[in-house]
Amino acid sequence: METLRFSLDPGEHDRITMVLKAVFGVVCIAAAIITLIVMAGSGHLNLNSVAAIAFIGLFGIWLLATGLGLTERYVTVSGDTIVLKDRAYAPSMIIRSSDLREIGFSQLKITFRLKTEKVIALRLGTYYRENSFRLMEAVEQFCSSNGILTTGINTDAEDPENEN
Repeated sequence: METLRFSLDPGEHDRITMVLKAVFGVVCIAAAIITLIVMAGSGHLNLNSVAAIAFIGLFGIWLLATGLGLTERYVTVSGDTIVLKDRAYAPSMIIRSSDLREIGFSQLKITFRLKTEKVIALRLGTYYRENSFRLMEAVEQFCSSNGILTTGINTDAEDPENEN
């Protein structure tokens, strides 16, 4: 099975956008540092200024991390592993086929049930409509090639109402 990567982000991730986010992140961080130094030196630093400087600095850090691709959310399906990064702030999870008990499919969610009784839910939502169907097909192919039990799927032979 070839490696397939599906983005879970609704936004654009082209090179120009990523570079601009990184540049603006550095500008925000630099502006926060310069403003902090200037205001501290002049004695006009108060709680409101510190809050504004902290906001600009944290926003700059977030933009820089986004521009570097550290907050990208994705699912990668390959031969015997699924790499899942569904939260921007959390590290990616590697799910091996040998660790899976079953995979459940529903309209807006894929549920991975591990042999350790841990359940990992990937909520697709309405933001990823163009990728949801292709992602579910890839995970279904992953299940069939690795002999993993699936629930919630009706194949053409099982569904008498399907006209295809």
